[in-house]
Amino acid sequence: MVVGATALLGLTFGLGYMVGSRSQQTPDEAANTLSDTDMQRAFGSVKSPALEPIMQEPAAMSLGGLVAGLEKKVAANPENIDQQLLLAQTYNELDNRAKSLNLLNTLLKRFPGNVQVKITRASILMTGTSKEELTEAYQLFAEVIKLKPDAASMARLYQGEIKVKLDHIAKQ
Repeated sequence: MVVGATALLGLTFGLGYMVGSRSQQTPDEAANTLSDTDMQRAFGSVKSPALEPIMQEPAAMSLGGLVAGLEKKVAANPENIDQQLLLAQTYNELDNRAKSLNLLNTLLKRFPGNVQVKITRASILMTGTSKEELTEAYQLFAEVIKLKPDAASMARLYQGEIKVKLDHIAKQ
């Protein structure tokens, strides 16, 4: 009798699961069928007075605010290399290459053995067109190979790209 009850319970559970799963939408279907009211309930009204200034700002202005916040974090914790690298990369992405390279140069002087600082500076320098910058990037990747052999294949690949650019400059 116990075995029969267990089997019946298992069958009922399985049948209920199958019927329930057939009647439910997949997550993709559910996401595509949310009404505007559901969306407003979940995310708030798009016409919210608090969001209007943000929505009217151009992307660069709002990114500028983010950069200012990141600069404050870096100033508050100058030993955090990761935040400084993020700031340098953000400067570069916002077309402030000079500021990015200055920060990376400062980091390189403070932490001369830091592989990530070398890689970041070299990767930005290699986007340049001057022989001096490309030569420095090539040298930085050579140092990365010595300090971190695991990164050698990536560094050599970048050195190859730099070599092609240097050869192109020499032919001009």
